[in-house]
Amino acid sequence: MTESDRRAVWRLVGGDSRPRATTDDLHGLLLQVVFALLMVFMIAYFMFIASSKKVQAEQVLDLNRQKLVLALEKTAEDRRVRYGLNALMTQGVDGRRTFEPDEHVKGGAIVLAPAAKSAFSSGCAAAFSDYSDRGGNAAAWRAAVLDEAKLSEGDLDAGLRDWFDKALEGEIENVRLDVRGVQRSLAARLQRQWVDDPSPLAGVSDAGEIADQLRRRSLKLVSDAAGSEVLP
Repeated sequence: MTESDRRAVWRLVGGDSRPRATTDDLHGLLLQVVFALLMVFMIAYFMFIASSKKVQAEQVLDLNRQKLVLALEKTAEDRRVRYGLNALMTQGVDGRRTFEPDEHVKGGAIVLAPAAKSAFSSGCAAAFSDYSDRGGNAAAWRAAVLDEAKLSEGDLDAGLRDWFDKALEGEIENVRLDVRGVQRSLAARLQRQWVDDPSPLAGVSDAGEIADQLRRRSLKLVSDAAGSEVLP
């Protein structure tokens, strides 16, 4: 590169165009330019890496949440089978479960087909045992869900753990309400039948006492049919 060329480049980048600008000066300036461009590239690169890691972490969290949702549904369904609900309740196309007590109350008594009776009896006993130990029941559910999802507690960050705690509590309560709903529906149907035919309550005139006897008698019959206490 000629001296005139060096002066031209020096002047182009804002340097001193006097003849004393040397080749070393020009090289130093070019190195500064290259270093500045390299710094920009490095900053952009590390920002890209950080952004990519954040996206990957969010994808993992979303995947873990989906695994937990499916595992919760599977565990809840397993519990419904354990409590005999699938033998007594019907599920509509919209996913809602219903129970028709009229099919199982005849002549002031609970009448169940052999298969339904066995499912009802063993299911009520299992439900009462499980829900009598709230802490143990929640721990068993949690272990079953994590096992089904192939996850451990260490795979859950604080936000996902909070969500899981609430979702788990909700599913446990939903299944409890299904069991309780079947039991109370049978009791209510018995009470309605006795209102239509009050002969079992002959001699009782106080309305409050009648209501109390209806409730106690109906729950006693449900408990006898189940072979265990009903859920409170």
